[in-house]
Amino acid sequence: MKTSNYLLPNSFKKIGMLMFLPFAAICLCLLLDVKLPYIAIPWIAIGDGLFYQGEADLFTELGMMGLLISLSFIALSREKDEDEMTGQIRMKSFVWSLWFTTFVLAFGILFIMGLDFLSFSLAALYLYYLVYILKFNLTMKSIRRQGR
Repeated sequence: MKTSNYLLPNSFKKIGMLMFLPFAAICLCLLLDVKLPYIAIPWIAIGDGLFYQGEADLFTELGMMGLLISLSFIALSREKDEDEMTGQIRMKSFVWSLWFTTFVLAFGILFIMGLDFLSFSLAALYLYYLVYILKFNLTMKSIRRQGR
């Protein structure tokens, strides 16, 4: 059996799940314009003059980075019983998620305008991970149920 070197150990899935809830709550609050305390932190950013020093909101930066890391941990962690079939399911789920996200983005490009599109496209970045995780886990659950 050939194992995939690009996957994280299975324990990272549990860490990702624990991280997901608080960071998803922060991001949902940001998306819905719920007022969170504004904590300005000094930040180096890229802009017109290449690099400049500005400030960033701690909740925005932590929420978005934490959500990205937690979803990556969940999506890219090895299963306890990882084998060739799991790799195939993983690949098909990635492709399925890519197609789904492409259609959702195409819809947004055609029908969502202005600053709402900016929020939509930012949320769509995380949609790819969420759809993949759901598709992969539902398929694995179905296959495990058939094996019993």
